[in-house]
Parts: sequence; C-alpha cells; structure tokens
Amino acid sequence: MDPEHIDAVLNHLDKQNELLAETRKTVIEELQKLEVEEEMMMRKFYELMSTHRVNKKKWEETQNVSHGKELVVASDTSSTSKALITYVRRRKKNN
Repeated sequence: MDPEHIDAVLNHLDKQNELLAETRKTVIEELQKLEVEEEMMMRKFYELMSTHRVNKKKWEETQNVSHGKELVVASDTSSTSKALITYVRRRKKNN
C-alpha cells in the first residue's frame, strides 16, 4: 500500500470500529429490554394458564352436574344400612 493512503485507511478503520462498538452497545441494550419483556410475558402467560385451569375444572364440574354424571356418596352409612348409598342426580332426564 501507498504510505499516503495508510493514514486514510487507519482513520476509516477507527471510525468503523467506533460504529461497531456503538452498534454492539445498542444491540445489547435492546436484547436486555427484550429479555425483561419476555419474562413479564411468561409470568402473565403462567397466570393466564393457572386461571384457565381453574375455570376449566369448574366448568367440567358444572357439566357433570347438568349431565347427571355427578355422584354423591353418603359419608355415614351406619344409620341406614351397611351398603354404599349412591345418589345420582338426573336433572336432565327429568326435564
């Protein structure tokens, strides 16, 4: 290379190095923001799924009652008989 162009090339490389360092810093900051946002979204998703699970259980219990699938078992059978007493609700069939 020509000695007169070496200074220009070195200056250009220094500027490029500064730009790359600044870009790296910006990318790292953006990545940190995204990681925080991801963590917040995962917490909200966990809350949502927990609520959904509880609501689904309640809905299934409601469906079991309305379709006559719920079984009610007497806890004290000593006064009536020794056999297991099972009551089946049949609301749907009676309607």
